[in-house]
Amino acid sequence: MVLMKTEILKINNSKAVAKAVNVLSKGGIIIYPTETVYGIGVDATNDRAVKKVIAVKKRSPTKHIIVAVSDLRMAKRYAVVTRKAEVLTKTFMPGPLTLVVETKSRPVRKIRFRIPDNKFIRSVIRKLDKPITTTSANISGSENLYKIKDIINIFDGKVDMIIDAGNIPKRKPSTVFDVLEEKVVREGPISEKKILDALKI
Repeated sequence: MVLMKTEILKINNSKAVAKAVNVLSKGGIIIYPTETVYGIGVDATNDRAVKKVIAVKKRSPTKHIIVAVSDLRMAKRYAVVTRKAEVLTKTFMPGPLTLVVETKSRPVRKIRFRIPDNKFIRSVIRKLDKPITTTSANISGSENLYKIKDIINIFDGKVDMIIDAGNIPKRKPSTVFDVLEEKVVREGPISEKKILDALKI
């Protein structure tokens, strides 16, 4: 892989949001903080950009990548949000829950989306006006990274921008719940019981 120049910006930099949006709009890659782990983001509607993420992570192209949206309205542009999905979105998001639902685009049948509980990245997504990928910032199969120095050591020269929010507390990635099958497919901070209880309302 050809090394690129990585810009490292503190999250409190007044130009950080605009610069991140500019990188994403040009098909570039950013690393950014969420409430669970650092994520790798590109414009999720740009197939070439998504392939870059897969290459950077050394990830199997057959694995689904979660997308982050700014709000429920954006989710409804790309996903079939049923009543159950809407209940779960309004109950647990923004927060560490990802929902697997049907997509409005074919031939892909399913989409995994979440609304991260991080104002910075929601602002970026809102200004970009498109969903972005939110796969964890690590090499596929390795442990999640929570220290910014580890993120920089591994990804400097491989992504266009790193948003430095410092070290973040060790937390599990988001719970992934398949609304179509009504089951948890990845355990995380929100238990299956809480999710199923919310659906009983």
